[in-house]
Amino acid sequence: MSSFSSLRHRVVLVSGAWVLAFGGASLAETGADPINEVDDVIVVTATRTNLSRFDYPGLTSALALENLDRERPGDLSELLKNVPALQVAGGPRRTGQTLSLRGLGRENVTLLIDGARQNFNSAHDGVLFLDPSLLGRVESVRGSAGALYGSGAAGGVIAFETLQADDLLHDDQTRGARASLGYRSVNEETRGSAAVFGKAGDFESIAAISLRQSGNIGLGSGENLPADDEIFSSLLAGGWNMTPALELELGWLSFRNDAVEPNNGQGASRVSGLNPLMNKDVASDSLRAALDFDPESALIHFQTTVYHNISEVDEADVSIGRFIERNLTTVGIRAENRAEFMLNGLALALITGAEWYEDEQSGFDSATAKGRRGGTPDAQTGFTGAWAQLETRLNLGSGGELIILPGVRLDRFESQSDQADSNNNDAISPRLAATWAPNDRVRIFASWAEAFRAPSFNELYLSGTHFSLPHPVLGPSIFVTNTFIPNPDLTPEETVTSEIGAAFSHEGVFTANDRFEIKGAWFTTDATDLINLDVAFAFTSFCFTPPFFRPCSAGVAFSENLASAKLKGFEIALTYSADSFDLSGALYEVDGKDAITGDPLGALQPLMGHVAVDYTFENAPLSVGGRMDFADSFDKTGDALEERAGYAVLDLYAGWRPLAGQPLRLDLGVENVFDQDYERVFAGVSEPGRSVRLDVSWTGAW
Repeated sequence: MSSFSSLRHRVVLVSGAWVLAFGGASLAETGADPINEVDDVIVVTATRTNLSRFDYPGLTSALALENLDRERPGDLSELLKNVPALQVAGGPRRTGQTLSLRGLGRENVTLLIDGARQNFNSAHDGVLFLDPSLLGRVESVRGSAGALYGSGAAGGVIAFETLQADDLLHDDQTRGARASLGYRSVNEETRGSAAVFGKAGDFESIAAISLRQSGNIGLGSGENLPADDEIFSSLLAGGWNMTPALELELGWLSFRNDAVEPNNGQGASRVSGLNPLMNKDVASDSLRAALDFDPESALIHFQTTVYHNISEVDEADVSIGRFIERNLTTVGIRAENRAEFMLNGLALALITGAEWYEDEQSGFDSATAKGRRGGTPDAQTGFTGAWAQLETRLNLGSGGELIILPGVRLDRFESQSDQADSNNNDAISPRLAATWAPNDRVRIFASWAEAFRAPSFNELYLSGTHFSLPHPVLGPSIFVTNTFIPNPDLTPEETVTSEIGAAFSHEGVFTANDRFEIKGAWFTTDATDLINLDVAFAFTSFCFTPPFFRPCSAGVAFSENLASAKLKGFEIALTYSADSFDLSGALYEVDGKDAITGDPLGALQPLMGHVAVDYTFENAPLSVGGRMDFADSFDKTGDALEERAGYAVLDLYAGWRPLAGQPLRLDLGVENVFDQDYERVFAGVSEPGRSVRLDVSWTGAW
């Protein structure tokens, strides 16, 4: 047994015993004392509840503006590195990064920006085009959320919120500005951002821009990964309090990236003739309008969001005059109401809502006879859903309190394409979750949920060339192809997720002002009709018979439903804070297999985690800290090519305010201090080597 494997068993056993032991002690101490509300973060955007992170019957987290300003993440991997059980794969190129959560891939993770769904997804073009410098907050919910979000939320939800004037103004301040400059050595990135914001009567607004320019990425292996980027992002948003009860918000978020990199942005460097460098233009625009109606009635708090997203990835290989495109447009509307009322002496909160959204995709490839791009069908999918979620607390007297959170959602969808028959179905996604609070320090929770995922049009209507290879006899002058075959008869994936966990929180552990919290869960997901891409690779016999190239092929690829699969894993996260000192950490692992064959299945993870510390000097405007990311070796798939060595990577950073009373801040960081050569699971390339980061920022409000 490896050292990390031994660590896993010790941590799981010790953590469980510790929570139960302290919990029992706390129950004995407090007896029938009423439950005290823990001062904790409320993750309301993604959970649609008013429960704190500590009380919620599941695992959630929130990244605040303060953390974003200190860490200055530059891509999806850096932005989400603190989310346990979430894995960003595809390598360090921005346009190739994809993600999975609790072993379920991108198709089962719902992404939101200011409440608007972000549905762009492809095999190699990344999943989200967003500059982190324009964000004010990030929330995550791990575990099945289909009862609220419908198709594609079996793994969880990541909700991004853009900057607002309220994030930067305090007390009686009415206007302000912020600016920052930065440099990162590993890819020679220079960046700058600026924003102006303010309030005037019933209006508030913010305008922000961000620019980045970076070159090839220096890897821990000593190689350089081609990845030239020129990025321009902008945010324009405002709010109007039309009446004391009615607020209107408008927003436009824009992203442009001119890159020079391989057609397949994931994995290692290009392969000559197969994955050439392309001029890649990425464009994304998200427009939204939101109404919030909150009159003096506990029965009405109505919110609705209308959005229109446009994402485009255009690529050009000027050496051969080839042009390819992928375009996705999403329009949607989401509306819900929160009603709070008493029923037979019981306080209840009922969330009811409805949603409609539609995705429409088109593709183009100048190298094909009809201009159709392989794997990018012209198609559209429409979804309609309605849901209800109840939130209540039961007083159990000396037994403490029970928080109950049942919910259910009904969905209907239909996909259409001119290449094959339409695909439609409906689904019901119920959920029941509860938290038992025997006292103010302990929470024990459990949940059970069903969820579904509609087959995407990229799975239903695949056609054209999947990949090309040199002819096995004639060599690289002649290429043969593996071809996509459509399968419009796919059925939706269905999952059943069970989760059980516990949490413990205590103030005054070592000092009067400190606080310790630990929360963890074990989960299992049983999936049926899991959608999988089957690549039947084989050269036909004609490839080896004169005249060799007719009809020579390298097989086919098609989507299929797998009968049954099972995923399981755990998460443990802890925090400790005491005056100027903060400590946080997490540990997690995901296993999965085909329930019929026993073969490994899913976006699996080894035992991995992180530990971070931060200290602020009381008599000097200086903070220092460090973070250690670690992972056990990985050999869960049975494929030697996917095995990965374990690693431990150290980052150090410091923040300094050099001018007393002035809003100027300097941040210095050294990432991968020891220049480790390591590779994440399913990345296909080493991670960046040692990098020095320097940021200068100024924020003023008056």
